[in-house]
Amino acid sequence: MKDNYNRKIKHIRFSVTSKCQYSCLYCDREGYSRTNELTVEEITKICKILAEILKVTRIKFTGGEPLCREEIVQIIKNVSDLHVYKDISMTTNGLLLSEMAEDLYKSGLNRINVSLASLQPEVYKKVYGSDTLKIVLEGLQKAKKIGFNPIKLNFVLMKGINNNELEDFIDFCAENGSILQLIELHEVSDAVGGNGDFYKKYHLDLKPIVEELESRAEKTIIRGSMQNRKIFILPNSAVIETITPSHEFCMGCTKLRVGCDGNLFGCLYRSDLGKNIKEALRNHHSLSKYEHIVKQVLDSREPYY
Repeated sequence: MKDNYNRKIKHIRFSVTSKCQYSCLYCDREGYSRTNELTVEEITKICKILAEILKVTRIKFTGGEPLCREEIVQIIKNVSDLHVYKDISMTTNGLLLSEMAEDLYKSGLNRINVSLASLQPEVYKKVYGSDTLKIVLEGLQKAKKIGFNPIKLNFVLMKGINNNELEDFIDFCAENGSILQLIELHEVSDAVGGNGDFYKKYHLDLKPIVEELESRAEKTIIRGSMQNRKIFILPNSAVIETITPSHEFCMGCTKLRVGCDGNLFGCLYRSDLGKNIKEALRNHHSLSKYEHIVKQVLDSREPYY
């Protein structure tokens, strides 16, 4: 199923909770909801329905912080047991990873992205409001030992906060076999409570950095199935994936998002255009009803940039 810009939905990004232990400086409140969270059964059913309608085989669970969801291991297992998703991944802050990594792996989780804005304890505390860097790094090592591969580190670059740590992150990823996702700070839209002052103060244009990385790279890959992202492989074997908001970025978007309350929306920046699927679930509608809801959401998708 394609939207009006001929973009096919290839994967699902599913928020299972709006809860989080952190208060991050740059949080985009992706899982935010004033309503009740979906039950485990509702999450499982939506995952099954979307796989049937969209023929997708990839899904990523997010929050808030997904590991704050008490039943997260059961959710992963249920979705894995559907045998329709070949790639089940998660974005986490990593705080609970050390104690939960093994259960998550056994339940069917294939990959993890860990949000990591600094390798310096004081800077980490400033960004996340929590002095827990050591615990997160221990969790990364545990996840690697258990077998998660690849492990991606989401590094949001912020001027005057962590922009001096890029080379440290490149070396860290090369040494540990992780993939660095270098992310340009984006201006959160008014639809999700944007704060323009924060963006103006800390935003750093990644274009010159991307150009410099490309000049250093032994190989450059364009990830066409994922927002046209550029991936650089450096001489020290570090793999760097770059995420820069732009029209090209939007035109390569293949995501459908599901909020923790059952709201389907096609763009992080325009969650106000979403349609809720929860009521339809409770009324046990036919697949055609769900297709109609999904089609409405896809028709609302347009490049934000």
